[in-house]
Amino acid sequence: MNSTTRNMQIVVKVSKFCNLRCRYCYEYPELGNRAAMSRVQLIAMYRGLRDHFRAADERDGARTALDFIWHGGEPLMQPAWFYRQTLADQREIFGNHIATSNSVQTNLTVLDDDRRQLLADGFDSVGVSLDVIGGLRVNQAGRDSQRRVAANLDELVAAGVSVGCISVLTAQNIDAVAQVFRFFEERDLNFRVLPLFDTGEAGQTTPFEVTAEQEFAALVQLAELWLAGDTLQRPPAPLDNYVRIAARYLAGARGPDYRDRREWLPVVLVNTDGACFTYGEPYGDPTWSIGNIFTESFGEMLAGPVFERCAVEAERRVARNCLSCPFFDACGGSLVAETEARERDDDGHGTLLCTGRPVIAHLAESLRGRVPATVAQWRHQHATA
Repeated sequence: MNSTTRNMQIVVKVSKFCNLRCRYCYEYPELGNRAAMSRVQLIAMYRGLRDHFRAADERDGARTALDFIWHGGEPLMQPAWFYRQTLADQREIFGNHIATSNSVQTNLTVLDDDRRQLLADGFDSVGVSLDVIGGLRVNQAGRDSQRRVAANLDELVAAGVSVGCISVLTAQNIDAVAQVFRFFEERDLNFRVLPLFDTGEAGQTTPFEVTAEQEFAALVQLAELWLAGDTLQRPPAPLDNYVRIAARYLAGARGPDYRDRREWLPVVLVNTDGACFTYGEPYGDPTWSIGNIFTESFGEMLAGPVFERCAVEAERRVARNCLSCPFFDACGGSLVAETEARERDDDGHGTLLCTGRPVIAHLAESLRGRVPATVAQWRHQHATA
């Protein structure tokens, strides 16, 4: 790579155990499983990543930064000392060789003093799952968790913790996206909306499914709310990326080139047992695991036949979806190449489809009509650059 700095996200499924039973959770069958990664396993992962990227940086003249995203289940079901210990191991192993950051994705229902302090000084950022409306994020007794989570969220915000949120769009809240938006706008919190996707468990999500038309309408409404407001610096994800693509398209500017996974893999998901998966391929299916990070070197996994199959599938998705897309130059293909398979529809033949394209088209026309002078200025700047 030509870049002197490159980032990889390591999504760490530290345990599937969870105190909630959210009705759309794709890990639902395993939420009672208490198995968790051990300190020894995590040390093996850190050492393997350090050795691989230190050698790669020396070879390429680049500098790698690793972003660890602690996931579950509910990762805060692990005690605070577990994370303090592994983060200390991480600092010792990577040292000054590889830059690291750590975030955690939590339902924020377990918040004692020790964990509160951990979120404040142990992690670089905290992601909170909160639908605001819907009643689907329930405990084992079926009681809704939203009120408690909202109170804990306000406590973290008041303490100055860096927080972002995720809300799943379901049939329960798809007609109330304005209320969802206002909840986060009032707190000046960046958030992401994640349309409900099929978990693979027969009938699990059927009562809560949304249509493609409902998803499109909700995203358009959220974009309009953001454009009309002046509080949030950026629109809720994935609209923030869609707006950037639309703006580049209007300016005639190129976005990031499509990155061959063989050259650089931006995201890898590590399952609780150490099995690794690339985004876009079937997570949890052992035939799609590129290897085990606890027992194999990272380089061996990237040189293996399953990783090659994953790279070919990513290229196939881009070829089928992107090469004829008017926004390809402004986008680069990551919307279908590097998005988790469960979050996309398919064409009936196993190929994932880009659900962002119609929203980007709407945004491009909306921006063109709202700020024609700015669009003209963008075009002039890029024409003379």
